Amino acid sequence: MKKRLLTALMTSLGVFFFLPVASLAIKSLTFGGNLSLAQYWELFTVDHAYFKYFWNSVLYAFVITSASIMISVPLGFLFAKIKFRGAKALFFIYIAVMLLPFQATLLPNYIRLRDLGFLNTPLALTLPMIFSPFAVFLTRQFMTSVPDELIDYAQLETSSALKIMRCAVWPQIKPAISALAVLIFCESWNIVEQALIFSMDNPEIYPLSVKLAELPEDVASAGGAVYMFPALMLFLIFRKPLETSMESYKL
Repeated sequence: MKKRLLTALMTSLGVFFFLPVASLAIKSLTFGGNLSLAQYWELFTVDHAYFKYFWNSVLYAFVITSASIMISVPLGFLFAKIKFRGAKALFFIYIAVMLLPFQATLLPNYIRLRDLGFLNTPLALTLPMIFSPFAVFLTRQFMTSVPDELIDYAQLETSSALKIMRCAVWPQIKPAISALAVLIFCESWNIVEQALIFSMDNPEIYPLSVKLAELPEDVASAGGAVYMFPALMLFLIFRKPLETSMESYKL
């Protein structure tokens, strides 16, 4: 009975979240009340500004995802496997920062970017998200599942922490890192507040997430469908690593 209730609840939630997506997809295939691909034709051939902002989003998401992985993997290894004084206190600070809402760090980030001369540049939209405490926290949790004995064996061959991480640790957490990359990409694909505040005087560098609401009504549904396509495809491609990592690693 309990299992049936849980299944019914999860099915209801799935339908609830799927309905807006299905509605958008259906509306994108209609034009003037008739079934047609005219919305996509208009979007692809007339509104060229759409793709300028689309590629802005692609650039920001790719840079943020790649840089976050490169930074969070060594830091996660440091917190999970390297013993040093103050490690727990420093990791607690990371957790505390992660729990802060965006509004709490908005002013310090704005002042820092202003002093560095990065406001109204692509760096203003990427740098604050590259150094994400969430990515470090999640990577550290993934690292804890790697047996210490495996690292001890690797230390017999080399004393280099980078080599140990690359040869012994990375193969064990590769699926989890793929899952983390999907999560970071989706978060960076949907940035809105950062763009509106950190690049308010340079709308040419806005991501598509900001300009999507300005699409003409006759192509808005097609624009929304194309906008969600990259994130949806990433989920479908990496669905198995995403599900496996969430089930197997100690979060």
